[in-house]
Amino acid sequence: MKIVLVRHGESVYNKFNRENPEKRLFTGAFDTPLTKKGRQQARLLRNVQDIKQIEAIYSSPLSRAVETAKLATNHAELTLDARLIERSLGELEGHSLAAIGDICAALPKDFAHSFTAKAPGGENYQEVLERTSAFFNEQPKQDLLVFAHQGSIRTMMMYLMNLDSEETLTLNIPNCQPICLEGTHFGTFQRL
Repeated sequence: MKIVLVRHGESVYNKFNRENPEKRLFTGAFDTPLTKKGRQQARLLRNVQDIKQIEAIYSSPLSRAVETAKLATNHAELTLDARLIERSLGELEGHSLAAIGDICAALPKDFAHSFTAKAPGGENYQEVLERTSAFFNEQPKQDLLVFAHQGSIRTMMMYLMNLDSEETLTLNIPNCQPICLEGTHFGTFQRL
């Protein structure tokens, strides 16, 4: 069985944060659209053989993932599943650190990369792991193409490859660079 995980193309917030690191905005599950570059990245995925061959296509319902999936698959039929959404940062989403410094000051320093701590109204990585693993547990044994987000893909890889929390949090998930995994059952998947 093969599973291909794809992080959405560059979003407006990805671009803003790259160009303005001192004014960084918290994204999380905030719905930010793709940039022109992000749409171009998604269209280039049409040439990836692993993407062309898989018929079971799933996406997070956030517009940046949906648009990436549609552009990458020539608008093939896809199933939206909220369990694939990015980790919620609750009250922080859509705001800069400067704008909500008082909320952030009360949080543990590692809340952004934690399996236990979370922003007010948000999720920790353990909660994301629970919903992404539930998604996979309900799937029939078939090849899957999944369009999602950095945080949710990290937890998917943790579950599928039996990674520990430290390995999971160091995974870099670039925009529109497919991650192909193969295995017979969860916990045995390997990167191709």
